[in-house]
Amino acid sequence: MRKIIVTCFLMILFISPARAEGCPDFFRFVDFGSEAPDGTIHRGGPTYRAESLGGEALLIRELTVCRRLANLAVDGRGNPIPVVTSIDYDPEKTAIGLTELRLASVEDVVSETERNAARHRETLDQSLAAITQGSSFLCARLSAAATVSCQLISPFGGNLALVVYCEPTECRMPGLAVKAHVIATAAWRPSQDTWSDTEALASEIAGKVQQVHDFLAPLSS
Repeated sequence: MRKIIVTCFLMILFISPARAEGCPDFFRFVDFGSEAPDGTIHRGGPTYRAESLGGEALLIRELTVCRRLANLAVDGRGNPIPVVTSIDYDPEKTAIGLTELRLASVEDVVSETERNAARHRETLDQSLAAITQGSSFLCARLSAAATVSCQLISPFGGNLALVVYCEPTECRMPGLAVKAHVIATAAWRPSQDTWSDTEALASEIAGKVQQVHDFLAPLSS
């Protein structure tokens, strides 16, 4: 009898939907919180949808990191809105060819974006780097290392650094500032047709960054 009970318990765990530790069982929105003058985090920060307007779940739930806060806000249907430090959108649900899309809160968005741009600026100073510049991008290619990095103008506005780093199998955007204390990290596979042409690659990167913007903008409030 005991063996049957244990077996049933394990089956329930196996078939139950993944739940991130510390998060409510169900939520339709997430809140990145706001910082009080004393450094404590409260509700009331940038809010993002966790499901589409049609009710389709958009997040990889087990990767959602929630803060353990009391007195959470609720949505119009009475569901709690957890305060989070990071969320991961399911890349397939974005429908824009990503392999990763993550939003995370940071203490200082300026310092974070500058840190992400440091390697690109070091490459620009190297004598072996091939520099390609356009009206909205500045790229550096190191053929020996098979890497390209491009700094672009952010579709979210502002003068914060935005750099994308590419290798033949992956382009990675380590930090796109989307809100005052929220950055987006994204990754995708570059087209092999554009890899050898830096200007074409930069155009492709800019298009992908714009698609990330267009996906996220309607989900935010």
